[in-house]
Amino acid sequence: MKRKVFHFSTNYSHISTIILSVLALSLGGIIYISLRPSEHVFFGWISAVGLDSWLNLARHNSLSLDLLLPEWFVYSLPNGLWAFAYALLITVIWSGSRTWLRYFWMASIPVLVLGYEVLQYAMIIPGTFCIGAGL
Repeated sequence: MKRKVFHFSTNYSHISTIILSVLALSLGGIIYISLRPSEHVFFGWISAVGLDSWLNLARHNSLSLDLLLPEWFVYSLPNGLWAFAYALLITVIWSGSRTWLRYFWMASIPVLVLGYEVLQYAMIIPGTFCIGAGL
């Protein structure tokens, strides 16, 4: 009897990767908005578009979670999820390419992730530096 082998189509795997990337980006954003201190620039943008009441409600409902979660979850996981989402998207976008631009964009993944941490350490951009973030 001949055994059937199921292969994922390229389009299906690309769509799955994009969905996973959006989920990682969204989860990182929810953690950031709900649990991080509100003095970051990002919160000013939320106020500027008139979503203050929604933000205050979300933050009020997540106060008890802040006490239960480890510090790395609040301060490191969102950046890790965003870096993961970026890496997935860049990989999908450039997966079939044979140009030198592919290597440029692939190299941008660790450069941006590590560069973000280095700029935080140097206090050039605000944030919480984590020595293990790029490892």
